[in-house]
Amino acid sequence: MNDEHKEIILHRKTQQQKAVFISLLTVFIIVLLVLAAILFLPDKTNAEIGTNSDSTSSSADEDSSKAISESEESVLGTESTLSFDESSLQETSEVSDDTSESDELFHGWVINNLGYTYIYGDTGYEQCSATGKTATRYAETLNSLVAKIPGGVDVYSILAPTSVEFAEIPYEVYKSDADNFINANQKNVISVINENLDERIKSINIYETLSSHKDEYLYFRTDINWTALAAYYAYSDFAAAAGFSPVRIDDFNKETYENFLGRFHTATNKDCLSKTPDFIDYYLTDKNNTCDLTVYKSGITYTSYSVSGNGVSGSANGYNVFLGMEAERYKITTGTSGGKLLVVSDT
Repeated sequence: MNDEHKEIILHRKTQQQKAVFISLLTVFIIVLLVLAAILFLPDKTNAEIGTNSDSTSSSADEDSSKAISESEESVLGTESTLSFDESSLQETSEVSDDTSESDELFHGWVINNLGYTYIYGDTGYEQCSATGKTATRYAETLNSLVAKIPGGVDVYSILAPTSVEFAEIPYEVYKSDADNFINANQKNVISVINENLDERIKSINIYETLSSHKDEYLYFRTDINWTALAAYYAYSDFAAAAGFSPVRIDDFNKETYENFLGRFHTATNKDCLSKTPDFIDYYLTDKNNTCDLTVYKSGITYTSYSVSGNGVSGSANGYNVFLGMEAERYKITTGTSGGKLLVVSDT
């Protein structure tokens, strides 16, 4: 290769390098112009993108919130707020003159001789902390019991949900760090127990019956027990399972004990409970079917009480209109024949 040819090749390389440099410089200038336009011109595109992004984010938040809400409904049911009957509050305000508590709706835990009581508004609740393990253990206990009962004896199991199962407490309240009032789904717990019962045990699921009447006065606000009306619904389901017709509730004369303040009030002494006392409806069964009641308590036998309609010594003892007192064992002798019924209460 001669010197002239080498010079031509070198010149071409120089021209190519200049062309590449000019191209890079042009691209750099274009990029600067684009950045200047983005920084200094009205950003309609970004505004639209931002709006769409916010909308998408809001939609995602709503979906997430909805998913959480639906998940928590299985714990305490549909969210709502308690409503108060102002006339009822005025009528019962004489029960307590203590105005030390705020007029705002009270909610939270109260430490007392029952352990811990949760209060929302004018109602006390027991927390249900049952698990799958405790449910199966309960079923195993019943199975062990029925194994000791002679064949030919009909055995029934009735599990009653407590009042908290149908409580209407807003999600943001019971799930808050301050309250942390999370409960097991009692419908599921009852199902697990019934599924693990011995085939000899006939489970009577009264859950749906009580749920369909949950807007009625089924549970006391100031006490852990259910009302006579709820007990009647359970009795009706038992009658259907046992094969006999229940006595109509309207066939009994009903009387009412007013201003009942139950265990939640006795334990907590909260003014929000005393301002709205319960009442106890009781049905005079003895007037329709003469019964002899024998009460066994602490080694002493009592025979002066009735199945219902007993006198009580004060508002805290209102529940003693039934059976006269709390005791270890009761024996009711009726004037009818046809068999014996043993009721074992697990409370």
